[in-house]
Amino acid sequence: MLEQADAFVTHAGMGGSSEGLACATPMIAVPQAADQFANAAQLAALGVARVVDAATVSVAQLREALLALTTDPAVAARSADLKRQAREAGGADRAADLIEAELAAAAGSDG
Repeated sequence: MLEQADAFVTHAGMGGSSEGLACATPMIAVPQAADQFANAAQLAALGVARVVDAATVSVAQLREALLALTTDPAVAARSADLKRQAREAGGADRAADLIEAELAAAAGSDG
């Protein structure tokens, strides 16, 4: 569904942030707790999100963030580039392969 969306409103948890990046969907990040604040800041630094404060955001600010994300060709290009990079890196399957290789190497050095 995210690949069909123009934008994604997320609390910027790791799951939602990863899905937004994997689908090249610009995000409005509304962090609530824990790592979400750092994730939201990183998404904004990457140029694929705008961060808003749930306690103070207005309808006008939400609209402004949405329009800024969906009308800026640089956001679309950066989102597409990050999606491409993530897919080329191999995703979870590649990560699991690397971890298994390290574990096997560590087990082999114990012998």
